[in-house]
Amino acid sequence: MRFLPRKLNLNVRLILIFIACLAAATIAFFLTVFYFTPFEDYRKQEKLNDQVKERLDDWKESMEAGDVSLADRDGIEEALGTVKGQHEKEWGFLVTNAEGNVAYRAGNLYSDDLSKLLEEKLSNGATHETDVMQAPFITMVSFPEGLGYVVIEAPLLVKVVNPTTYNQQLIQLILAFALAVVVFLILFVLFMRPVTRYIEQIESGIGRIVDHDWTYEIPVKGRDELSSLAANINWMTDQLRLRFERERELEQSKSELITNLSHDLRTPLTSIIGYLQLAKDQKSPGDKGYVDTTYRLSLKLKGLMDELFEYTKLTHHQVELQTDRVDFAALLHQLVGEYTPILEGKGLRVEMDVPEEPVLVTVDIEKMIRVFDNLLSNVEKYSLEGTINLRMRVEGDRVLTSLSNPSDPVDPEELHRLFDQFYRLDEARSTKIAGSGLGLAIAKRIVELHDGEIWAESGEGKLTVWVALPVRG
Repeated sequence: MRFLPRKLNLNVRLILIFIACLAAATIAFFLTVFYFTPFEDYRKQEKLNDQVKERLDDWKESMEAGDVSLADRDGIEEALGTVKGQHEKEWGFLVTNAEGNVAYRAGNLYSDDLSKLLEEKLSNGATHETDVMQAPFITMVSFPEGLGYVVIEAPLLVKVVNPTTYNQQLIQLILAFALAVVVFLILFVLFMRPVTRYIEQIESGIGRIVDHDWTYEIPVKGRDELSSLAANINWMTDQLRLRFERERELEQSKSELITNLSHDLRTPLTSIIGYLQLAKDQKSPGDKGYVDTTYRLSLKLKGLMDELFEYTKLTHHQVELQTDRVDFAALLHQLVGEYTPILEGKGLRVEMDVPEEPVLVTVDIEKMIRVFDNLLSNVEKYSLEGTINLRMRVEGDRVLTSLSNPSDPVDPEELHRLFDQFYRLDEARSTKIAGSGLGLAIAKRIVELHDGEIWAESGEGKLTVWVALPVRG
């Protein structure tokens, strides 16, 4: 199974998306609240309040230092200095005695009732309902007549909270919260859109794969669980495609097997039936040649059935090897020694280049003998006159063995099919040469069971079959 290195976990990615959307929604909420709430006015109000208090303190100190009387209007205005002229339209100025009787009044006063001003001072103007209201600043002053009060009223820049403004602010908060929710949802959908679209793409790809479109590959995007899922689905699709192609090849192979088997069985069987028919009709009852021919064809038919049965067993997926540690060089010397008289009888000379020292490999001895027995038998049947070369060498973790015999040139396509079941070269398709066409196919299957390779090469007037086997400890 194929896995991709993960760059960012999908859960972490989703959490980051959620945090980013929540942060944006929170910012939108507070920006909306700030927009409806005059915080700048609050700062201006604080600055104005400080200014009024400062002027109030200066006025008080000036009157007490000048020993200004409650009846001295000019002295009171002189103590105010230029403040009155600068703020007479916005501010209100008031001087009263201890009982609240007004001694001096000027400017924009909301009320000259001292008791009401004190009430407004304590309630911070909560009873006012106008948009611009006055905030009273009151301090006690010592006059020659006794204690009194001086008051400066300045406009309120910030609306006070009353039932009406409270409801308005509540609506504003609700609207700000609703806007924040909308911002969160929009951003969440936008951020999640690539993820959902990729999931939809994977789902669509799975649908195509279910419909047997095994050539389709889901695009692998990113490095997270989804990309890993897409890569694994593509891997499974490749496996399904390979299995499907393998099954199709097996079906085709079975069809060819039946066709070739029918052809190769029909020829000797037809001859056997013909000779038996002659014997039955007693046309030549004493002809020993008919009996010999029938017997020879029966043996050929039995050999074909035996090889077919062996090939069927070897192609079964549960075939098991009985392996042993063996000196492969000695095994080859023994096999070639047994075939040398047969080959020399056909005008073939054998040359061996095999190490004298032991070359130990782990193989199923009986099946490996069958491999080289089939190869040597093939050489004996189809080789041109000349020299047979058998070479063996160790390369890394493999043992390479080559068997060469004189041969006419063979096309690469025929070389590729040489190890297919029932395949024989055109010049070998003769009833005079015994053979089932399964010998090389059986050899290939045995070598593959040993995790080895077998192939053929043609050139310089020779056909060479290579066998590569792993050296196992």
